[in-house]
Amino acid sequence: ASNEEIETSLDAALEAGYRHIDTAFLYGNEAAIGKVLKKWFDSKKLKREDLFIVTKLPHVGNSFERVEKYLKRSLEALQLSYVDLYLIHGAIGLQERGDEIRPLDEKGNPLLDMKTDHVSLWKGMEAQVDAGRAKAIGLSNFNARQIKRIWSSARIKPANLQVELNVYFQQRELTAYLQSPRHHDLRLRSNRISRAT
Repeated sequence: ASNEEIETSLDAALEAGYRHIDTAFLYGNEAAIGKVLKKWFDSKKLKREDLFIVTKLPHVGNSFERVEKYLKRSLEALQLSYVDLYLIHGAIGLQERGDEIRPLDEKGNPLLDMKTDHVSLWKGMEAQVDAGRAKAIGLSNFNARQIKRIWSSARIKPANLQVELNVYFQQRELTAYLQSPRHHDLRLRSNRISRAT
């Protein structure tokens, strides 16, 4: 969508009572969202704490050293000092090459970062909570093995997992894993976040 379409849609959504905004660095719409949010905050129609705002770390940011940089860029675009939930957009990292958000090699294949370390990356996410830039952190598009690796070493456990799940893509192995007793705390916190929105 164009910036104008995003601004018009978000204005209408906020007017209708929507209070949960889910975006991502990758979507390229954070600046348009930030413009609308600033307008609403400046008009005193809404306060920051009235909204639940989620954004995501892009694949090129999947390293401890780059988490803060990309969250700060998102916050600047959104014109916010913090997000309610910050997610790692995907488990597979991409090499950082300039400002390319989806870097490709000469054959058109993604430039995968084979050094992606989920445990180290998660520590970078935890540092954002410590710094007050994210109220909660979580995962998006991770499988059970990847979640288990992060969960076992995390000081701050993932608050939620955002994945595609529908009648055609049921992800039975993943849902069974998440419904196990060891993830009772994850489900409870995810439900609280959902209810808060």
